[in-house]
Amino acid sequence: MKRRVIVAALLAVLLLLPGKVRADGLNVVGHYANADGTFLDIATFSEKGETVGILGIAHKVSITFSNNEWPSFVAIWRKAQATRSDSFQFVGTFKETGTTYNSLLTAAAGPGVQLTINDQPGTYVFVLSPNDYARFDGDVAKVASILGSNPGSK
Repeated sequence: MKRRVIVAALLAVLLLLPGKVRADGLNVVGHYANADGTFLDIATFSEKGETVGILGIAHKVSITFSNNEWPSFVAIWRKAQATRSDSFQFVGTFKETGTTYNSLLTAAAGPGVQLTINDQPGTYVFVLSPNDYARFDGDVAKVASILGSNPGSK
């Protein structure tokens, strides 16, 4: 668990850095931007034989997933992707474990998929456009492959 705490702290620092500054071990799989200037990164980070999946919003907040936790995010993503509504409907949550501050991811779906991360620096929201669903789905699968997780079938 100590290793995961160190990794999570390092990831939080890395995600606060400007986009072009990267440390060894960080692999940004996908970058999504909205017209309002907010952005979402989906990535992996590897250190000392351990790899975690990451979602980060605006280089301000992030949440990590171990290989056995990533399928929980995949299930939330798939449920959100399938939800159709004119207004946002709650889909699910995931609470990070093994860190000094256990970040909380909340997902809602409707006119897009709203991902909210509450982390020590605050709460940040990103709305993924339906136009980005296919690409994001592919990036989720890439992270699953890197982590060795089985995301199951759609």
